[in-house]
Amino acid sequence: MQELLTGRRRLLPGFSGEWPRHPLKTIASMHGRIGWQGLTQAEFTMKADDPYLITGMNFRDGAIAWEEVYHIPEARYQEALPIQLRPGDVLVTKDGTIGKLLYVDHIPYPGKASLNSHLLVFRPVNGAFLPKFLYYQLASKRFQDHIDLEKSGTTFFGITQEAVGNYLAHLPSLAEQQAIAAVLSDIDAEIAALEAQRDKTNALKQGMMQELLTGRTRLL
Repeated sequence: MQELLTGRRRLLPGFSGEWPRHPLKTIASMHGRIGWQGLTQAEFTMKADDPYLITGMNFRDGAIAWEEVYHIPEARYQEALPIQLRPGDVLVTKDGTIGKLLYVDHIPYPGKASLNSHLLVFRPVNGAFLPKFLYYQLASKRFQDHIDLEKSGTTFFGITQEAVGNYLAHLPSLAEQQAIAAVLSDIDAEIAALEAQRDKTNALKQGMMQELLTGRTRLL
């Protein structure tokens, strides 16, 4: 990721030239919930027909654990149009555990979701970047170093939207962004397959231990 996302060394054939750098605020729109607008936990619902309310606690390895997400009434969802989520959105936590990232690949029924007050959503301005490429770049050490430098607080850390917007993003051509995102997506898929195999093997081991350590199955 460090090699692919900085352009210091080209690992993919067919691309050349320097990568321009742009402050994130000049290439992406950034929106977050302004306070809670009076929203309280008592208003959270478990009704499947209501829109989702995404929090940083719902992030799981760059995806949303939808089965854990609370819902909010439709009226609350309609209050904040800029943070109504869309497939392709990139999210980042800006308070508490700062810098957790998420790429929205889909929104389950009813196809509506909003953000709580600790998240920012990024969208490209004038097609400046591919969202999946930005997701991977923000997952890189460069962005994490930027957060560590710019965060504030003592026991509860946060980073301002302005500080996030000052991050200098490397942006190659859209074609190279697509190629890099495809390579990293393939690696993610391979990692997920290996982790699934590991979990299956662990489950098999646990089952064998129960048999061996209770005497139900004798090997000797």
